[in-house]
Amino acid sequence: MRSSSRPDFPSKPVRPDRRTPMAQDLNKHLERARRSLEKNKLREAVTEYQAVLEEAPTNTEALQALADIYTRLSEPALAAQYYGIQFDRLVEGGDGAKASAIFLRFLRPFPQPPDRLMRYGTLLQKQNRTSEAIEQFTMAATLFQTEQRGIEALACYEAMAVLDPENPQRHIVLGEAAEALRIADLATRSFLRAGQLLLGSNALDSAVEYFGRAHQISPQDRIATLLFAEGKLRKGDAESAALLLEPMAAHETESSFLALYGEALLRTGRLDQAKEQFEAYYKQKPEGFTKFFELAAAYVRMNEDAKAAAVLVQTKETMRTLRKDGEFAIQADRLATTYPDSLPVAEVVAKLYEELNRETKYFDALVRLFDLYLIADQLKHACETLDRLVDIDPYDYRNQERIAKLEGRADPAFLQNIMARAAKAASFSTRTDGFTGAGRDPSTNPTAVPEEVRAQQALEDLIVQVEIFLQYSLQSKAVERLERIAELFPGEEDKNERLRALYERANWWPKGARKGGAKPSPMAQPAPAAPPPQQPAQRLEAYETPAAAVPSAADTHRDLAAIAEINRLMYRQGTPREVLTATASGVGKHLMATRCLIAVGAAGDGMQLTSEYSSPGVPTVGPGSISKVVGLISQVTPDSLGGFELHAASMSSLREVGLESALGVMLTDKETQAQSGALLIGDSKARKWKPNESFFLQAVGDQLVLSVNHTRLRSLVRSLAVADEKTGLLSRGAYVDCLLVESNRARAQNTPISLIVLHVDRGGELLRQHGDTAVDHYIEQLARALASSVRQTDIAVKYTAWSLVFILPDTGIDNALNLADKLRQTAATVRPTWGTPDLTISAVVAEASARPGDETEDRVTEWINRAESGLEEARQRGGDTLVALLTP
Repeated sequence: MRSSSRPDFPSKPVRPDRRTPMAQDLNKHLERARRSLEKNKLREAVTEYQAVLEEAPTNTEALQALADIYTRLSEPALAAQYYGIQFDRLVEGGDGAKASAIFLRFLRPFPQPPDRLMRYGTLLQKQNRTSEAIEQFTMAATLFQTEQRGIEALACYEAMAVLDPENPQRHIVLGEAAEALRIADLATRSFLRAGQLLLGSNALDSAVEYFGRAHQISPQDRIATLLFAEGKLRKGDAESAALLLEPMAAHETESSFLALYGEALLRTGRLDQAKEQFEAYYKQKPEGFTKFFELAAAYVRMNEDAKAAAVLVQTKETMRTLRKDGEFAIQADRLATTYPDSLPVAEVVAKLYEELNRETKYFDALVRLFDLYLIADQLKHACETLDRLVDIDPYDYRNQERIAKLEGRADPAFLQNIMARAAKAASFSTRTDGFTGAGRDPSTNPTAVPEEVRAQQALEDLIVQVEIFLQYSLQSKAVERLERIAELFPGEEDKNERLRALYERANWWPKGARKGGAKPSPMAQPAPAAPPPQQPAQRLEAYETPAAAVPSAADTHRDLAAIAEINRLMYRQGTPREVLTATASGVGKHLMATRCLIAVGAAGDGMQLTSEYSSPGVPTVGPGSISKVVGLISQVTPDSLGGFELHAASMSSLREVGLESALGVMLTDKETQAQSGALLIGDSKARKWKPNESFFLQAVGDQLVLSVNHTRLRSLVRSLAVADEKTGLLSRGAYVDCLLVESNRARAQNTPISLIVLHVDRGGELLRQHGDTAVDHYIEQLARALASSVRQTDIAVKYTAWSLVFILPDTGIDNALNLADKLRQTAATVRPTWGTPDLTISAVVAEASARPGDETEDRVTEWINRAESGLEEARQRGGDTLVALLTP
């Protein structure tokens, strides 16, 4: 028996002739339609296929056949109805390629419902056919809006905003549609994006409008509030920006808010509140600190100079901990220049330069401070400032003017003391009668300058020149000046400690003088009678530079700073031609010349190098003209300082390059003493050249020759593969050869030579901990950082994986110790990639021995061994030390 709960199933498969009546009817219609197609009876086939669709609307064969038949009957509109149904089914089935082909071929010419247009747009979007997709979405959105189907239209607008994201109009339309449907989040985001794009295209007013609409829709939205406030601030409406941001201030700590709110408060004059915001901001981002300087300027404008000074002092301490004293000095100096009448700001700047030991800047700051103290009637501080000014530069002619300003207002005893210390410049009318007028002979000329003062000024000028030459290792020129001093001022070293120190530094003494300035023993053989000493007037006559032409201390300081800067620029250049270009530009700009022309090498020689600087608007002249003009120097007699003056009145060739007057110096190779070129500056107008300008050209010219030779030598060394590839320094293989060559040169020229070994403490341990790559990278950084601290003539060698050696020609132990300390300070600023905070640097300083009996090889061997023993001593001390080794 069969269970009554289970249906009857046939035990065998159903046969074709046992089908249901509906299936039988469909098959009959399909068979008749096929036969009609075979007989080309298209209308009868249409009737049969339509009958099939009435019973089975999704029949694929009928749909495809009807679409094809109507196409054959030239009735495309009816065919499109059936192709549309096929398109929809293909899209639902995921066959986008066929669906796109059908739409493009059969449906595009006829109006389509918005849903189908939207589907086709989506297909095109997936195929990256952006412009076509936007076209379909636009038509679909328009139809959806007509049918009041807002949600579907919004989907089309959103798709278009995705396809064209940089078009603000797309986001505006999307935002307005979302706003109409009360979809606040989407509307807010769309208006914000539109505003940002408009802001990027400098349409500020429109951008602020849409930021405002976003803020109106979502007043609690943080991003909308910040952007709206920023837009208001950019439009100059700082008050509105501050009002927008004020409710958020109590709980906001993010840096972008702090910067924006602080700026709004600064512009509205709420400076104390702005200060709090900027302090919080810079705690998170300690860089730049420009807002503190703007805040200080705002305090000055509101006559709250004391608060401005307090901000500067606080900023100075913060930047000092970050080793950014130089950046602070630039900003503070700019502020003091902008507000020259602010006494508190001037005090901060003066204190800064005193702490930084920048004497020239400190002097200029004190000059400004003195005037401000006088204006403020703070005579005590004015006197103290004058006292410091005289300490720094007793020969500044303006000291007399300052003393005159204090006469009758300050203590006469103080002013007498200052007058006694202040040297009178030879070209300035000085007082000789004190401050009461008593004791002066009425017949005496009150403006006469005593001969002793003129003599002292001449001596001072020569001493300054010697100091500059020694600073830049120009030994031969330093000795020339010392010989002139010995001639004009015999025996001066016995009473002038400064001059005696220069004799020692230059390792040169006048004939008959005892080294170290020691006086001859009473038992010593009496020396031949010396010629009678010259009187001051005779000395000044022998010293050919006119007193009125003696450069001021300020000029000397400026020249020194320019020589140092040009020297640094030379060192950074990689080729001799780049060295010449940098030098010509630096010299021309410093001396404010129309042209600066340089030629190194013989004229007509294929190896001659030329370079030129032309002031703005002046055309260049080319190598041929450069060689011709600098060649004119050989036709002129040099002045007492070695300079050659040329004037167009006597040399018409100058006018060919647009010059009326020129000043030049010959370039001389320091080793061979042969002429190696010329350096010339010229002006398009008649110009009286100063002695300090001639002196400046000589100092730069000597450094230029050294730099060119040094650059050529380094190129040769690299070509011989003795340079370390990563650091650019000479490798250990060149170390001994360099010591031998430099030691021979030092012995031949009778000059000192020293070396510094800069050693990373616990280098082997660091190598094991962090690997070769990390340590090599640190040494590369270290080498780059130290490069600008050494001279062109110094030689840097990579000694070991964690130590560097610097060979210092013309350098004694004292100067080498100063440089070693400077190198250690610079090295302390270099941070390794592994971030070890306790990494330390030691330095060993050793001067080569000068025993006359030693061979060069023995001398160098002893020198190397002594340096190695110094490294061992540094290790025993625990590192982070400076070891100065005695010279045997």
